[in-house]
Amino acid sequence: NNNINNNNNMGKPKIRPPSQVDPLTFPVFGLTWYGAPSSLKNDGCSVIAYCGGGGSAKTGVGNKIIVTVTADNNNSGGGNSSQPEADDNGGGVGDVGPTFTTRQIEISTGEALCFGVHAFRPYNDPLNMVRLLACVGDEILLYGIPLVSSGGDESTSNNDNNNNNNSAEGGGDSDNNNNRKEEAILLAKTNVGKGYGAGVATYSPLYKQSTVTLNRPAFEPPTELHYVAVGCENGIIVTYQLNQISNATTATGGHPQFEFSKVAECQGHTKSICAVNFHPRGTQLLSSAKDGTARIFSTETGTELGVLKCEIHDPKGPPPPAPPDPSTMKTKDPRMMKRAPQILVRGCAYGDMEGKIIYTVASGKRGPAYLTRWRTLVPLNQATAGPPGAPPSAASPTTTALSFEQQFRSQCSPVPVSATTLSADGTLLTLGSVEGSISLYDLEKRRVVKQFAEVHDLPVTCVASRPVPNVLLMPGELEGGVNFDAVSASADNRFGRWTVQKKSRIKIQKPPRSSAVRKKSVLEVYLWQLVRVPLYLMMLLAIVAVRDTMDICKEEFGLSALVMDVGASAGHCLYREV
Repeated sequence: NNNINNNNNMGKPKIRPPSQVDPLTFPVFGLTWYGAPSSLKNDGCSVIAYCGGGGSAKTGVGNKIIVTVTADNNNSGGGNSSQPEADDNGGGVGDVGPTFTTRQIEISTGEALCFGVHAFRPYNDPLNMVRLLACVGDEILLYGIPLVSSGGDESTSNNDNNNNNNSAEGGGDSDNNNNRKEEAILLAKTNVGKGYGAGVATYSPLYKQSTVTLNRPAFEPPTELHYVAVGCENGIIVTYQLNQISNATTATGGHPQFEFSKVAECQGHTKSICAVNFHPRGTQLLSSAKDGTARIFSTETGTELGVLKCEIHDPKGPPPPAPPDPSTMKTKDPRMMKRAPQILVRGCAYGDMEGKIIYTVASGKRGPAYLTRWRTLVPLNQATAGPPGAPPSAASPTTTALSFEQQFRSQCSPVPVSATTLSADGTLLTLGSVEGSISLYDLEKRRVVKQFAEVHDLPVTCVASRPVPNVLLMPGELEGGVNFDAVSASADNRFGRWTVQKKSRIKIQKPPRSSAVRKKSVLEVYLWQLVRVPLYLMMLLAIVAVRDTMDICKEEFGLSALVMDVGASAGHCLYREV
């Protein structure tokens, strides 16, 4: 078996640290990454969730969601005021132990397969938990992931937690798995529609300012609304408003209950949705699909505001030939008709905080993938103003069709892209290809800054970029010395962590060389005392012999004498004179 594994790994490229690949026990189809640094408002956390499975009980591989939570040790929901300061070596002050803990939670999805997950946390979060949206069949489920373990074992070391994580992922003890499953609290669920097939989901808050009237104060704070968008396999995007319907009581299991209130259905795409993203202000929704387009919809009404038609040919080269008109062809056999290549828009994202810059990544079933940058053009006479004194996010969504300007289109991958996502700071684009490669694309330099070739055996099914800017540290990164820029997974049961760093920031301290001399044994001391005086005498005699040789036989050891008689006179002088 070892020989077979070695032969299989001979052709694979070597993955150099600090990037790494971990084995999993099931194929993965969805991935999300939420993170937040420590602040006065909330404690720091890093939550990575991935979903997948065998699809049915016949395969023997269960369908589940694995959530890895890394949080500060002092997680109490009240910020990091009591967090000890870190020393130069990355540890806490004194013997306070590790500054973070890592644990793993397993959520079973039964017979249904989960294809998409999205983790988020509202700004004003009194529950001290991260929310997780899961797309399971035709349903969308909302889970609450507590940052503090319900088992009360927050004081366990990181090594113990890692061991528990490995046992949970591979099966482990049934009682331990049941305890982990109970940590994920089901807060709400709803059915998006029969046969819709929920695939991807996202969340965004929307702040709306109340209209100023005589009965209302002029400086009333805006109302925070919570919106969820679900992209489906039939090309429809369903938007919901997430509302809390009950407080935490004994009847509800000690946690509040929520409900999904359907807002609108966004129709326009003709094929499966690949990605959905809210406008930075929450008023609009950006989506991309396998129909070759990216579209913008109104969050509250579902009205289509604009269409971006993506192209997959070199802008510097000639345009692709148009497909022939079926009405002018001699044959009516559909097998003989040449069809236009299918364009798959795998990803879309807003590139700035104002929502004026849009990025799309499109590719066909063959050939290279292209990154396109768009700029939204809104005429001043068509812009809709909000109520007096209201923030920009409170303006009503525009009902007039938006226009777009294509600023550039460049090749970002020589092969088709199967998954893509943009980092939180809008600088790094993560691309997963059908060949199993991961590329980190810098949007400012417009080139790939680092590529990990064929690190997956199958096409990359999902990727997630860093959720916070690289200058901010999440729990565990100070001690580890590595800021990972992206994570990826595939159906090959492998999970990868990728970074542009060449090595860890923490230097391995080599043990100092001992200056103490090894203690000699009694035998060594006796032998040294025995041969020390004769050794000194031999050294003295050798010095005297060399001195006499140079004085007496100086001429015989000259170069001319050695060449003429081949050293005979020098030997005679040493033997007779010296």
